[in-house]
Amino acid sequence: MRQHRKQAAFSIIDVMMGATILVVGLMGLIQAVTIGSEMLATARRQTLAAQILDQEIENLRFETWSTIDGYAAGPTTITIDSRFRQAWSSATAYAIGDVVSSSNVWYTCTAAHTNKAVSNASYWRRATAAEAGIMSDTNVAQGATYALTRTVADVTGATDLREVTFTLTWTATPSGLNARTYTRTKSAYFGKYGLNLTLQRS
Repeated sequence: MRQHRKQAAFSIIDVMMGATILVVGLMGLIQAVTIGSEMLATARRQTLAAQILDQEIENLRFETWSTIDGYAAGPTTITIDSRFRQAWSSATAYAIGDVVSSSNVWYTCTAAHTNKAVSNASYWRRATAAEAGIMSDTNVAQGATYALTRTVADVTGATDLREVTFTLTWTATPSGLNARTYTRTKSAYFGKYGLNLTLQRS
């Protein structure tokens, strides 16, 4: 008498449970990648903010005491150093690799020239994300808008010493989230006779 063997197989419930677990795992992986990307973007913006503050303080070290002493108490909104603001200009002689912005779009120079519009494909191409890391002409960089203020205060008990504080604020909107505002502050002390100290508060 022939015996029939039962064949093992997955039921529809097994398949559904496996598919559910797979979907949950993939969603978690996508979420982890998104969070990691946002953390890297935040770190890049923090680094840029530190560079801007350092540059502004270093610029003040070249100023005379009379200039620093004459600053308004503030806070005063100031223009971010031109090193971080590379708007296209018809008067600038560009070399290969120079990066500029026009209407908040970044372009890289592909051939040395002067007064060639960014729309001219013989001299410009759209910049890559890595190249577009400097400040635009409207204070936009790396997906955030920056604003810089300067506050000058007298130091108690010192007639020839000023405290200059730079505060950099930027707003970014991560994908699918509300806008977030960040602030970084750095202070420096400037003396009439050359005493320069720096203090950073993040």
